[in-house]
Amino acid sequence: MAERIATHYPKLSAALRQFADFVLAEPLQLARMSIHEAVETVGVSVATANRFATTIGFAGYADFRNELIRGFEKLFAPVERLKQKLAEGASTQDVMIASLREDIANIEATIAKLTPDKTERAVEMIVKAKRIFIVGFENAASLANILAVGIELTGGNARTIENGGGTVGAARQLFKFGPDDLVIAIAFSLYMRDTVVVTRHAKRHGIPVLAITDHLNSPLAAAGDLTLFVEAYHEYNPPSDTAILALIEALVAAVASRVPNAVEVVESFAAFSYPWMMSTDPDWSPLKG
Repeated sequence: MAERIATHYPKLSAALRQFADFVLAEPLQLARMSIHEAVETVGVSVATANRFATTIGFAGYADFRNELIRGFEKLFAPVERLKQKLAEGASTQDVMIASLREDIANIEATIAKLTPDKTERAVEMIVKAKRIFIVGFENAASLANILAVGIELTGGNARTIENGGGTVGAARQLFKFGPDDLVIAIAFSLYMRDTVVVTRHAKRHGIPVLAITDHLNSPLAAAGDLTLFVEAYHEYNPPSDTAILALIEALVAAVASRVPNAVEVVESFAAFSYPWMMSTDPDWSPLKG
């Protein structure tokens, strides 16, 4: 919808721009309104609302609003399913067991999607990369950190977006990257725009991209030189971080199996970090003595 509006925006009249601005600023609020509520809120006429809909390519306002509503179906589907379960009187244990079984099914489906060729290529991309930058926002940022730590412990050089750095923080790292490096992008429905923007920008600048996402229609699928797909359906809280994390840990294990000195790296880290891991000193300071 935003792309449609952007295409026509320069040619819109002042009244149509006023309505377009409201659509872009409050799409969810508008989707919940009737046409009469919408025009009253925006301060335009019913004719203007209808003209806006036809101008951006819809048969009328009803078609425009239906399309707007469809855009939010995925967002609110988990809420509706939870309401349904509560209405059915599902117990707390029922909900927990259902969630665990969903994750088991997700992992089995993810295994079915893996092929020897894809797994070998994915591991090779990671092992051969001089530097690795892992892109992920929101929940994917935590997953990216776990992947970065895992790669670092195999001897690789992996970084993630700095806390608070955002897309500019990513740019500070990626402008130094090239064909010998690698970007790993993680995004799942409802795909974070910043992840897609950073990934496409990296691809345009010749940096290889390994994408981790859920469907062929994911915007990351086309951006990746190689894409690993995870079945991440979750009835109450999509996507399933458990399923995504399972693939990440499997990927790290596969990388470790290919790196000749991976065991030595882990042993060296363990020896160096031991004072921080265990101490009889009540203040846990590794520097005393």
